[in-house]
Amino acid sequence: MKGRVWYSLYDKVFAKANLRDAFVQVKKNGGAPGVDKVTIGDYEAELEDNLEVLQQKLKDKRYRPKPVRRKMITKEDGKKKRPLGIPTVEDRVVQAAIRNILEPIFEEDFLPCSYGFRPTISAHMALDQVSEYLRQGYAYVIDADLQSYFDTIPHDRLEAQIRKRVTDGSVIQLIQQILRAGVMEGDLYEDTPLGAPQGGVLSPLISNIYLNQLDELMKERGHRIVRFADDFVILCRSQKGAERVMRSVTRYLENDLGLALHPTKTKVVDVKQEPFTFLGFEFYKHIRRIDPKKEAKFKKKVKEITRRNQTVDLETLIHNRLNPYLRGWANYFGHGHVKGKFRKWDAWVRRRLRMIQLRSWRYVKNLHRVLRNKGWKEDELRGIRMFAWRSSKSPMVHVALDNDYFQRLNLVSLTSVYQKLISKRDKWEEPHA
Repeated sequence: MKGRVWYSLYDKVFAKANLRDAFVQVKKNGGAPGVDKVTIGDYEAELEDNLEVLQQKLKDKRYRPKPVRRKMITKEDGKKKRPLGIPTVEDRVVQAAIRNILEPIFEEDFLPCSYGFRPTISAHMALDQVSEYLRQGYAYVIDADLQSYFDTIPHDRLEAQIRKRVTDGSVIQLIQQILRAGVMEGDLYEDTPLGAPQGGVLSPLISNIYLNQLDELMKERGHRIVRFADDFVILCRSQKGAERVMRSVTRYLENDLGLALHPTKTKVVDVKQEPFTFLGFEFYKHIRRIDPKKEAKFKKKVKEITRRNQTVDLETLIHNRLNPYLRGWANYFGHGHVKGKFRKWDAWVRRRLRMIQLRSWRYVKNLHRVLRNKGWKEDELRGIRMFAWRSSKSPMVHVALDNDYFQRLNLVSLTSVYQKLISKRDKWEEPHA
């Protein structure tokens, strides 16, 4: 029932079926061990015993979350770093168990403008909504950047928001313990009087609960906001209107939510004059394209996976490392006008793999052997430098390692993924009889 206040939920959190389901979710998401160095595999090896002990600790209220392990992740600029908090496997199970119970309750309150980390809702829906607003003439965009959002959420104000729907003191206390568990960086402990660690299972839901206040204010005032967790844009019809909204939103975030917009990264953009980026895509005029920084990151990662100075079985490399990355990247960025780029990048990926194979063969006689098997005669064979990058474009190499060869190795084709996405979209958009 929408608007209902829940007084008793704690027993649902530690129910064995919920804890077991929570572990399945944690296992599916993977991740490194926390400060106790217990891996998901370690925990699963004695799963029933571990869940039994965990359930009893929660029942008796003896459960105490451990500090999260801090890991610094390099940002896309390659210079700055952001902190990632890695809870222990047991703590991730508890957080997932809490989320399983709270998410359906707060989902009733969340508005359609919120797209981040919600069931059946995706980033692509957010991108499509931005495109639609731009088509409608909302061409002045407040490109917002919350400064250290996850590190600065005030616990007391967050609790007040949770209590609007959930007043079970045991659940509230459990969330408080998780938020205040602290951080370990090496051997150094740091208290966490503010914030929710990025990397925590519960943090995305907490983010949406807290920023739902902003969504409601924007709806009340009739503004067009599209938000994905802490990343959001507000679209307006005029420059003056956008500047006025930005001033009022800045005051609201600072005074009412205890948050701050980044003073230099937050700005008003006239999309007819300059681009802005949102969720990995760049918007300019009526065009949506992949952010050039994401393209550079893609090429850097592929180069790292397919570095030329390695001798490796090509099929193993493709299956274990390259395909998962290509598939995930193409499924996310294959929405838009990318067919030409994807075709070009497919050719580039194959060329890099040809270079690896040449290096693995070492001697030109191994290349010649493959060509003879394909029907080439001796007078057609030529010598090439097996370690030279330009040799990967040689006609002999293209015949020996043709596109069919890579298909047999099940190399993911960016173009094929794109075509499947287009086919699904066209099928979805077909009018029903």
